[in-house]
Amino acid sequence: KPPWLAGTSVLPLVRGEKDQIHDEIFAEVTYHAAYEPMRAIRTPRHVYARRFGDRRRPVLANCDASPSKDEWLARGFADREHPTEALFDVFYDPEEMHNLASEPAHAATLNEMRTRLDRWMNETSDPLLKGRVPMPEGAWANDESDVDPDSAQGRPASSRP
Repeated sequence: KPPWLAGTSVLPLVRGEKDQIHDEIFAEVTYHAAYEPMRAIRTPRHVYARRFGDRRRPVLANCDASPSKDEWLARGFADREHPTEALFDVFYDPEEMHNLASEPAHAATLNEMRTRLDRWMNETSDPLLKGRVPMPEGAWANDESDVDPDSAQGRPASSRP
């Protein structure tokens, strides 16, 4: 592989030579339809996700208009609070339905996952470490309060906070 290419070949998985190629993988989102910064780590046993910023309600523009979204909104989806942190044991809870982050029995695992995520963010110089990430020039996004993703069409980054 060229020296500038980051990553690891998945061929050992495809060939059945290995069951896994990483002890951890990371995920991030900063902007989707709107600003909603999150970072996550997945190990073979656990998933840990952290939200950044003050917003705790869903960014409704991240869901396209649909009958399903209409039903969610009719049943209070806009008022649901997202936790700042979520920890799941994917061995016992593969559908990630039970957040263990506030359970004392899982405090050591929560601390370990926080530490691993923080290490990765520092190693990669994650811009969230310096606060809110500005939108790239020329890009557009919804306001966090928009319900419809089409609301931001044509709203340039220079006119947004």
